[in-house]
Amino acid sequence: MTKSDTVGRAPIRTFFLRILSPPVFSRIFGWFADIRRPRFLVRFIIRKFVRMYDIDLEPVEHPIDHYPSLSAFFIRRLKPEARPIETDENPIVSPVDGRVLTVGTISEDGQALQIKGRRYRMSDLVPPSITTADFANGSFAQLYLSPRDYHRIHHPVDARIVSARFVPGRLFPVNEFSLNHFDGVLAKNDRILVQLEHREHTLFAALIGALNVGRIGLTAGNYETNRGQRLTDIPIHEPVVTRGSEMGWFCMGSTVVLIDPVGAIHWTVQPGDLIQVGRTIGTWR
Repeated sequence: MTKSDTVGRAPIRTFFLRILSPPVFSRIFGWFADIRRPRFLVRFIIRKFVRMYDIDLEPVEHPIDHYPSLSAFFIRRLKPEARPIETDENPIVSPVDGRVLTVGTISEDGQALQIKGRRYRMSDLVPPSITTADFANGSFAQLYLSPRDYHRIHHPVDARIVSARFVPGRLFPVNEFSLNHFDGVLAKNDRILVQLEHREHTLFAALIGALNVGRIGLTAGNYETNRGQRLTDIPIHEPVVTRGSEMGWFCMGSTVVLIDPVGAIHWTVQPGDLIQVGRTIGTWR
């Protein structure tokens, strides 16, 4: 396929992605992904999915036949030893397996660079009580999970969960094509906004849903999105968390944005880096 062919097809692709972005379409796919019978068909679908995305099964906790549905396989856990957590006192560790899309600073008007010059308002990725003035000298890291990646999310630091809020929206893809062709995707999609306090530091984590199923789970609140809920504050049952403990999960492709409001973090990764849960991606200054 030539470059001109790709460019010519882009408007068609964006047209269909707009049509499919309402969450109801992802719920339909979610119904398919949750099917558990007949078992031979479920096993066939999971194996096809594994081959399609070249998924490494070696660190997976259970054999394929253990998983009752594609959804169950997608949010699979790994063997305990598969992702050792950095034990030094100072680091911020990766909450996910995936790839770094962007690392940058927040502008004076509270905006962040998405990719290819497109921007979004940081106020859309934090609780409503936080203002633009609270982001002086702030920074962020945007972490992308492809369908082949492990889709559990882990806490990047020892912390206390101050608040968690579900903001309903659309469900555009969060891959590079979508980020290149739509403005503010991260601020338009379903998302859970989590505020963490680590000693004297504040760290925000925005968990962004995406097309196909589009569900986000939050472990400490026993909560899952894209079930028809309205804008809501999520009750937190276990607010004290440790670095590397489970924060939640994504069902299908997704993104995490870590937001440091005052520039207290020195990020040690850069765009394009592959990351794994528990590996250092930054340190407190």
